[in-house]
Amino acid sequence: MRFSHILPLFLISLRAFAEAPPLVIAVQPLDLVKKERLDCMKKGLEKAYGLPVEILPVLPLPPEAWYAPRSRYRAEKILDFLNRKADAKYQIIVGITSRDISTTKDEHPDWGVFGLGQLGGRACVVSTFRLGARGADEDKLRSRLAKVAVHEVGHVLSLDHCPQAACVMQDAESSIVTVDKETGEFCNTCKAASLASLEQKR
Repeated sequence: MRFSHILPLFLISLRAFAEAPPLVIAVQPLDLVKKERLDCMKKGLEKAYGLPVEILPVLPLPPEAWYAPRSRYRAEKILDFLNRKADAKYQIIVGITSRDISTTKDEHPDWGVFGLGQLGGRACVVSTFRLGARGADEDKLRSRLAKVAVHEVGHVLSLDHCPQAACVMQDAESSIVTVDKETGEFCNTCKAASLASLEQKR
C-alpha cells in the first residue's frame, strides 16, 4: 500500500519531464544579416554548447534603443526588447545586428561593444559592426562573430569573465586583438560551469 502513492507521483513527474520543451538557442536577426554569418554563428554555438540553434525571422531594431548623440543603439535596451518579443519557450536568445551598439562601462556613459549578455538572464546581443577591424576579411570576421556569440551566451549561463588566457570567456576589454587570440573554446573550469548551468535550465 505504501508504494501505491509513489507510482502516480512518479508517472506525473515522468510526464512533466517528457512534455518539457527541449532546450534550444534562438538566434534573432535584428536587421538584414548575411546568411553566411548567421550560419557561422549557428555552427559555433552548436559546437560550444551541444544544443540545437534556431534562426528566427528578421525583426527590426527597436526604435527605443536608438541613441541619437552617437548614432548607434543601446545594447541593454535591445536585451529588454528581446526578452519581450521572444517566445517564452526560448530560454536562450541571441540577437545579432550589423549596427553599432553600446552600453555604460565604468566611467564611460556610452561605450561601444562587440556584444552584451545578461548575466544569468535570458538574452544577449552581438554586433558585427566592430568585428571587421584591422582589415579583417570575411573569414576572420565570421570567426570573431562565432567567438563573441559563444562568449555572450556564456554570460547568459551565469559565467563571468575568465582570467585564463585563450578561454572564450576572457574579457576582451574592447580589444579585437584579444578576441583573435582566443581559441573559441572554454577552459576546463568554464566548460564545467557552462554544463552545470545548462543542466539547471533543462
